[in-house]
Amino acid sequence: MPPAWGNFDLREYAILRTIIVVNITIPVFNRFVLTQKTLLALHKSENSVPFSVTVVDNGSDAALVSRLREFHRAGLINKLFLLPRNMGISCACNIGWSMTDAPVYLKLDNDILVQDPAWLKKLFRLWRHGNSLSTFGPAWNEEQLRVNEGTLHTPDGILGICRTNLQGSALFVPKIVSDILGYWSEDYGLYGAEDGDYGLRMDCAGFPQYYYLSSGLIRDMGREEKLDDRDYVLDRQGEHLALFRDKKGGIGLFKLNNYLYNYCIRSWKPLLRYAVTDVSEDCKVRLKEREEYVPVREALALCKKLVDKAIASDDPGAIHGEEFIERLKGIMRECGQSCS
Repeated sequence: MPPAWGNFDLREYAILRTIIVVNITIPVFNRFVLTQKTLLALHKSENSVPFSVTVVDNGSDAALVSRLREFHRAGLINKLFLLPRNMGISCACNIGWSMTDAPVYLKLDNDILVQDPAWLKKLFRLWRHGNSLSTFGPAWNEEQLRVNEGTLHTPDGILGICRTNLQGSALFVPKIVSDILGYWSEDYGLYGAEDGDYGLRMDCAGFPQYYYLSSGLIRDMGREEKLDDRDYVLDRQGEHLALFRDKKGGIGLFKLNNYLYNYCIRSWKPLLRYAVTDVSEDCKVRLKEREEYVPVREALALCKKLVDKAIASDDPGAIHGEEFIERLKGIMRECGQSCS
């Protein structure tokens, strides 16, 4: 029996085609050719599972922004938001996530090519065999799909089990999960941690993460084709490494959050850093940092300082002690981010 997403059954939504079931949000930063391929292929999808397409541009070159405006006027993009500069994947995706109310959110990268017009219908038929409090993302080969114990073999395909985190390239999150765990964390830099961080929180909450086999449904063009834009001075590898260890040798922010989540020191529903203050008629977005996020940033910096000091001491295991953990809980409590 298909799970009900909140108080609604997806079968009922499929009949009411004027109601959106899936909010497909596509973050865009350049990739002129691949972005167009993604949008044009998506437009050929069946509407048996009604969806809307939201594009949030992260400060792309003028030529791509102009093309996105054309697609918006032509109806290939339902909602378009243009950020003044590259604010990072999490910020862009959260804007798209929050601007369309739907029982299911899908983050779709701008290099994913839909191959089967019935892809959404087929994926929802498969997903219904799992727990409704779950996320759902692509496995790019059968080995990845079957590697973990608990794989479900269903009449609609194989539902794999993910033990770490699902890749954010085509990842579904139902509203009943985001109501509990929130949106992508905006603690990090431009790239490298939004899907990993969500996986940490899913694991702490005890919610399953399911794989679907991408073959025949979607194709990751970014894995197979050369990027059709310049490097744009994005040090993605450097940012990724800093998530685990900073330049001074201390603990990286991703590892710190992993520690804070697992010991219930920090809330599994992190406060967002940015807020939308205005969207103009020509789709331009104005943002500001939330005042209430400043003490969160300061609390994270203090927790990192204390953890780094403890690890470098004669008793590195102190970070697992009750007294140390209670001290950090007090810090996060003061900034409103304690784990309840």
